[in-house]
Amino acid sequence: MLRATIAAIAIFAVAPAGATDAPATGANVRSVTYPQGTYRQTGPRAWAEFDKSGKQTNAFVEDARDEWSVFLFDPARNVRVQIDLYRKKIRYTENGGSYADLYDVTGAAAGVGAAPANPPARTLPPLASSDGFWNNSPVRYGVGAAGGDKAGVLRGVEGGAIASQGDANLRCPEAARAVNGTWNGQWHQAQGGFPGLCLVRFEH
Repeated sequence: MLRATIAAIAIFAVAPAGATDAPATGANVRSVTYPQGTYRQTGPRAWAEFDKSGKQTNAFVEDARDEWSVFLFDPARNVRVQIDLYRKKIRYTENGGSYADLYDVTGAAAGVGAAPANPPARTLPPLASSDGFWNNSPVRYGVGAAGGDKAGVLRGVEGGAIASQGDANLRCPEAARAVNGTWNGQWHQAQGGFPGLCLVRFEH
């Protein structure tokens, strides 16, 4: 009986370690490595960047998360970073400019248990069939054909300060090209401190 009790305790003690085997997603990732260093969550809404020697080089506030990404902001430098686990890229922008790929993600680790705190909510944008979120581009712009969306994966990509169709026409094609996708003509305006989104199609 004693042996059985000890065995049960041992199994219980070891089990949580298995949670680290869960695949890292935008919702649960706590650490990401790239060839020159690491981004690691250090507190409820705090992240830091470390070089290969383990020295902290930059500090960030976590803005938001979605299914694939974590969005970080460094107010001291007016720099934003997107950890994009879909494309396995670290993306970077400063002073409100366009995002550009900065590093390749070489590894990502999920946290054990619940997140330390809930950051501002950012859910994965609805697909084109959802009403009330995406603004459909007029047909005259030659994009947004519904039939074309059936092939590939649709995902919202940050497009910066989008407040109108004209802004979307200027920003979304560039945002889509930057991630090797195709803008499908739909967009969502910037609001609540978050940049606008472009609905981009990625081929399988």
